[in-house]
Amino acid sequence: MKRGPLEFVVVEFPDRVPGRALAPELHRLVDQEIVRVIDMVVVTRSTDGAVTAHELGEYEGDPDFEALDPDIQALDGLISEQDVRDLGESITPGATALVLLFEHLWLRSMRTTIAEAGGAVVFTERIPGPVVDAIEAASGGG
Repeated sequence: MKRGPLEFVVVEFPDRVPGRALAPELHRLVDQEIVRVIDMVVVTRSTDGAVTAHELGEYEGDPDFEALDPDIQALDGLISEQDVRDLGESITPGATALVLLFEHLWLRSMRTTIAEAGGAVVFTERIPGPVVDAIEAASGGG
């Protein structure tokens, strides 16, 4: 079976990750087979810049993190220490982030169809939503 592309998403919060607010939408995306959560960790960057990572299981008994449901992950531990260090640099000092590695399930069947037609996906690039919003606003659209 061919996989869809995997993507890291780092979602930053000024304090703690609001798991109860995020969980319903994350579960909807998984339940509708739009994405598969491969792994997720909580990463903090202290005000002095030190980066630490915590698995969701470390927050047992905390309703915000239990709402995210560690069982939703396909593989635990796939986000490496090097990934945490690299991605942690993008987090504002003093903030906490939920780092998700997910698979685009919606693209899996398309990848198979492309391959069967003799083609191959050779490049993809994600343009962040805020960038698209800014371009659209600047052009008078939206």
